[in-house]
Amino acid sequence: MKTLDLFSEAQMLCQVLRRWGDVVHEGFGLTASARGVLEALLLGGPATVPRIARERGTSRQHVQQLVDLLLERDLVERRGNPHHKRSSLIALTDKGRARVENMRAAERNAIGGIQAGVSDRATEEARLVVAAWRTALQRDTEQRTARL
Repeated sequence: MKTLDLFSEAQMLCQVLRRWGDVVHEGFGLTASARGVLEALLLGGPATVPRIARERGTSRQHVQQLVDLLLERDLVERRGNPHHKRSSLIALTDKGRARVENMRAAERNAIGGIQAGVSDRATEEARLVVAAWRTALQRDTEQRTARL
């Protein structure tokens, strides 16, 4: 089945991407997971720990551990949440914004030096396929979770 082949390839890609990211970001002193939280805040703005966890498909406890580490390093800060008294918003500090932007620049530079032999058109088609499957899988996961 071609879809299973695609999923297997995507799983292997995720493993390689994690390792590649660790190597590219080695000098920044953050794990891929911590970098992911910073990037989520950069792209989506301040958010609660539960929202970050939902969007990243991981546990609230794991995200809380990452946020605690990022708070210690002054990369994020807690802000009041007008919609919830007990669930603070987590936001990037100026230092955190600079760190994640520098990490993204390092990725762009590293990617720019890789020759995969794939055209821009094929890359865009692949992105659309992956996005469609991601959306369908998210929807299916929500439906299955709602039945539990």
